[in-house]
Amino acid sequence: MIKKNNTGNKKSAYLKENYGRNILPLSIIENTCFPGYGSIEIFLYYKKETPVEKLIESLWKAVGHYNIFSSRLIMIDDNKFALQYCTDGMIVNVLPPVDVASDNINIDDIKKMMMHVQTLPGEPLFAVTGIPLKDGILGAISCSHALVDGISLMLFLYVWGCIIEGRDFPPPSPQRLFKGHPVSVDEIDTIFIPPLAALSPEIQNRVQSSQGIKTYTTGEYLSDEFIHEIKNQSPSENAEHVMSDHQIITSFLLKKYHDALLPDADKIRLITPVDLRNVHSGIDAIYMGNAVITGVAEFTKDEIRDMSLHQIAWRIKQSVIRPRDENRVKQMSYVSEHGVEFNDDILKNHIPPDIERDIVSINLTHLSDLESLGLGSDIGSILYVSAGSVQANFTMLKEKSGRIFVQITGRYPFV
Repeated sequence: MIKKNNTGNKKSAYLKENYGRNILPLSIIENTCFPGYGSIEIFLYYKKETPVEKLIESLWKAVGHYNIFSSRLIMIDDNKFALQYCTDGMIVNVLPPVDVASDNINIDDIKKMMMHVQTLPGEPLFAVTGIPLKDGILGAISCSHALVDGISLMLFLYVWGCIIEGRDFPPPSPQRLFKGHPVSVDEIDTIFIPPLAALSPEIQNRVQSSQGIKTYTTGEYLSDEFIHEIKNQSPSENAEHVMSDHQIITSFLLKKYHDALLPDADKIRLITPVDLRNVHSGIDAIYMGNAVITGVAEFTKDEIRDMSLHQIAWRIKQSVIRPRDENRVKQMSYVSEHGVEFNDDILKNHIPPDIERDIVSINLTHLSDLESLGLGSDIGSILYVSAGSVQANFTMLKEKSGRIFVQITGRYPFV
């Protein structure tokens, strides 16, 4: 523990004592991209008649194993940030019951009711708001992107579900896990939690620009038969030209929604996150943190209108070849004692987000199929996902075998 108003020497001593134990630094990408931005948000509906107390107890047990979710952000140097292990790093709040069924919830109303975390010094980075409904419980989850990526969050929700149901679950990866003892936020010296005004102009602008922006959502249900039918229309039988389901779905959605999502853009960048857990052999499959890089495919609107679905999918496929090359990935990333790190060179090719041009296509089908996770669709479902930024996006969720649900999110109303 450190006292308030200690000298710089005491600050250095505290970091030396706790760095890597109950303080984990952000990677160069996390430091560059996430402070000041909004959170990943998921509305998880649990339909079983389970006492709220058991759900909360199971959540705390999950966080006890995956302790990265009990963090607050601290600043350890000039605009250089880290995660501090805290007893109050996760915030849980249960609201009074709402007289509405899950099918009729209003997303905007839930957003107003729930807790939203901020990626700023001293702030908790994970929050769960429980809202009893007529037919179950809604968990409104807010998670800082500086903490974990969406894949990690889905894996954590799976662990939580296993604990609720009394099932076995995978142990946490030791590659990014606190090894020390947590402190309360009151025990953190104020030198580590400066106010917003003391942060960089870029971070201040992120906070200001994200306030008051309303987003709109719509959805598409796509059957396996529909996707396979499009794939079978490929003009080539060359294996090199075989497209993944994700690339085919993204092509279909891009053609259908590009004007509605970005009405004023001349060119559109289609951003595809690539999970390094499936590429870098040194990264654990259940690594908890950020282990994602992106591929970028650029289109003019005329190209999107004129190209076939397979031509669009081919360009998207080309954009992820380099991010999926293991040799290249190992040249720019490595696993340290603190987690996945990236070499400084990666920032040379870093493309900052542009809400006027970008559409992000997020594939969570392999993680959100409750049946394939062994929990069964009779237990619950995911009602809403927000990617943590104001960028337009497609988020693909497999609610049950044989059908994919895609949530389309943008800054303009869908007509």
